[in-house]
Amino acid sequence: MPKPVPVHKNSPAIGLVTACYGRRGHIEAATGEELPYLAASRRHKPVCGDEVRFELRADDSPALLRDILPRRNELSRTGARERTEVVAANFSLLAIVAAPEPAPDYELVDRLLCAAAGSGAEGLIVWNKIDLERGKPVRLREYEAAGFDIVTVSALKGARIRRLRRRLKAHTSVFAGQSGGGKSTLVNALLGREAADAGELSEKTRRGRHTTASAMMYSLPGGGRAMDLPGVRSLMPVLTDYGELQAGFPEFAAPAQECRFANCRHRNEPGCSVLEAVAAGRLPAGRHAGYLALLREFEELAASV
Repeated sequence: MPKPVPVHKNSPAIGLVTACYGRRGHIEAATGEELPYLAASRRHKPVCGDEVRFELRADDSPALLRDILPRRNELSRTGARERTEVVAANFSLLAIVAAPEPAPDYELVDRLLCAAAGSGAEGLIVWNKIDLERGKPVRLREYEAAGFDIVTVSALKGARIRRLRRRLKAHTSVFAGQSGGGKSTLVNALLGREAADAGELSEKTRRGRHTTASAMMYSLPGGGRAMDLPGVRSLMPVLTDYGELQAGFPEFAAPAQECRFANCRHRNEPGCSVLEAVAAGRLPAGRHAGYLALLREFEELAASV
């Protein structure tokens, strides 16, 4: 097996962004060495998971990030002033973390499943904190019936962590979900050490406190990488394509073939087979309500462009 080529000062090299704080962050070089970097230009906006071209400098100051290589995919959020910004790139699996506490935000789960499908990544629902509640809630069983992959774990107790590690080992994964769901605790359990800050629920609101200020990438024991992202109040992926929305609700595909109109959006159109299936109980009403909520948002966004 050939040895990694060492990085020479002033010689361009390829690296992987493993942490990002504005124009600064860390790169993993081909040697495996972790290096601090500074973006050479303000137009460069690297994110965790980016493959970049960089060079070392003679004065041992941070490596200079010269260029961002083309991304295979990306995950975006709605940031300040409703602007869309990319938060992660080049991932193959989106791990959507939810739990009994705080109360699950299923609209966010739906949105993230749509985002995974739209980016060409696998969507995996990780139901955490099984020590707090026995059995799967109805909505989780509905996701399972729709064909989505679900892993149930307890990050705090370490239950079923090995199974999750095996599921992630062939992937570069992004961990996302609402605050307080235990994403950082889960990453620590996967690593077998404390790397990501883990917060607690606010006793007053039972909401989670943010514990991850920026995206961080970790190498997992046994293979694979995981990116830990901020919580729900800052991570709200934007759906810009109706195909993404459809992909997040695969159980609608078969009855949709029987709709009277080819462009039916399963809202109130006559002859809609999806609506008939919901009324007859063959499709879950909760899933359809989630679809309609995202459809309204998608149409409002499309009308404003």
